[in-house]
Amino acid sequence: MKVSPPTSRQPTLLLVEDDELVRDAMTRLFVREGYLVLTAATGHDAIGLLRTPATPIDVVLLDIGLPDVSGADLCARLRQFFPYMPVVVCTGAASPEEAAGLRELGITHFFCKPISMPELIAAVRSALNERPLPPSARLT
Repeated sequence: MKVSPPTSRQPTLLLVEDDELVRDAMTRLFVREGYLVLTAATGHDAIGLLRTPATPIDVVLLDIGLPDVSGADLCARLRQFFPYMPVVVCTGAASPEEAAGLRELGITHFFCKPISMPELIAAVRSALNERPLPPSARLT
């Protein structure tokens, strides 16, 4: 029996969540959905993983209530270094000002917890499907 190599790699999700129980549950959920999941408990850990070229990250799922940096600051850094990275924000609470700031940074997928798992999976898929191509990847 001959096995063909896969035509594409599985998508890689960076899950940034400081609550260990939530992080573990979300990791299991997305692994079952076919994602390779990298996790970070802090914003600094997330930036470190994003800057490591060994595993290209396709989408970030981010809790903005992190212990070391504000979610808005982390989103701004993500946009600065990775302008085309799809980001889904899921948080326990956010002020209208925070939500507006995230929209200004181009974060279009923003949810407040609790969120159903099917909704979260759909949001991550949507973010992946809607990601813009960088100018260097567009056909002329």
